[in-house]
Amino acid sequence: MPEDARSSYEDGISLFHDQSFDQAIFKFKEALNEQAGPPDAHTWLGRSFLEKGHPEAAIPEFCEAIRKNPHDGYSRYWLAITLLDRGQAKDAIPLLYEAVGLDPARFHLFAGRILNGLERGCPFPRVEEFFKKCQEILGSRDNQDSDGEDLALSSAHVHGALGHLYFQKGLLNGAMLQYREAIRTSPKEPSFHENLADIYFMTNLNEEAVAEYQLSLSHHPADAAAHKKLGDALVKTRQFIDAFNEYREALRLEPHNEYYHRVYTQFRTLFTDGDGNTRTPSIGHPPLPDTAAPAVSEEFRRILNGGENAVVEFKSSALWSKAFSKAEIAASDSKDVHKYGRDTSKVIIAKTIAGFLNTSGGNLVIGVRENKRGHQDELIGIENEYPKIRDPCPDGYRRMILDEIIRKYFPPEIFHHLTRYIRIQFPKVGDKTLCWLEIGKTDEGVFIRVQDEEIFFIRIDAETRQLSDKALVDYCRKQFG
Repeated sequence: MPEDARSSYEDGISLFHDQSFDQAIFKFKEALNEQAGPPDAHTWLGRSFLEKGHPEAAIPEFCEAIRKNPHDGYSRYWLAITLLDRGQAKDAIPLLYEAVGLDPARFHLFAGRILNGLERGCPFPRVEEFFKKCQEILGSRDNQDSDGEDLALSSAHVHGALGHLYFQKGLLNGAMLQYREAIRTSPKEPSFHENLADIYFMTNLNEEAVAEYQLSLSHHPADAAAHKKLGDALVKTRQFIDAFNEYREALRLEPHNEYYHRVYTQFRTLFTDGDGNTRTPSIGHPPLPDTAAPAVSEEFRRILNGGENAVVEFKSSALWSKAFSKAEIAASDSKDVHKYGRDTSKVIIAKTIAGFLNTSGGNLVIGVRENKRGHQDELIGIENEYPKIRDPCPDGYRRMILDEIIRKYFPPEIFHHLTRYIRIQFPKVGDKTLCWLEIGKTDEGVFIRVQDEEIFFIRIDAETRQLSDKALVDYCRKQFG
């Protein structure tokens, strides 16, 4: 390579890392104008165009890099990522197979973006098939060479991607197996431990959840969200002082997070005396602060983006039937409306909560309108319901759920020990406030009582279904026996 071309190329890389993308573009073009300019300059030029928001200019550069070096897997990754971002999954997948075959050690650098792009553009079976084929490709490579550590990390990220897919589909056992394999392959990656801990927490494997959150933090101690989650898990194992310390650490790491501040403040009141010294609590099970408006966590974004499944349900409203007239009830095509009248919407919320309690727990998000035609779900918020409640604010909405749904339809055990089973939060996404109920699994079956009738519900895939007679007996024997 001519000296001038090398100098321009190296200057371009420095400028790129300094985020001076216009100057980097100039330098990479300068390097390519020289005779025998470096083919990699096309890749860096394409990346610079991407950073500037010009994918249409980036694509020809990645193609030229591949033309000049047919064994260039790195440029194939970038070209495929660009195509995925443009919704061209069909064109991107063959390139990704080529990239994994040519440059398997770098797969982990792109795994997250590949997963997100494929989830947007492909059905679940196609995405699952892709990552399983990647497993085969990576499994056939010798990881004893100089790229062994990166190959292992790439293999672990394939397992992690499958774990994410199965989690989103509600296949929790499959997700656990994949995350465990990811940890076995790459034990120092904190996200794998945290994701596995999330599943343990959701399925009430509380001691296992504590252990995995602790392992995650041992590799990434500055993760405030993981400290908060560990605190939640410690509460469920009744290690309240340790939970208090974890909430305090989360707040120290993110001092401006209002949710962490409220959690810490409540636990400080419960577990410290007037001089600030930690004391042993005299209560049996302290309530979790569930009326705060937390910053939107990665966990909650994942729930919103993943759509409905066995552990996620969206409802647009909890009060849509409250103002129905007698004429509207009579004219409705819904059997539930005819049966429950103005209480229909709250009964439906109760059924969903009961279904999660009786199965494996889950998440109910109110304020999301599901799009049945495959388009993106619409966040509509709960603000339009405030005029229908006595106290038009999140606290008033919470009291409505407790008094008009939980207390009214559920056994007293659920209401009087609410924090064992249900946490209510009100995260804001943009200008919309959502109501998020995190629901655990009960140790005994829960019937809801509606109009003097006791009804039992479970969760099957993305639906809440009623059980009765022999099916109910068999289910309770297996689930709670």
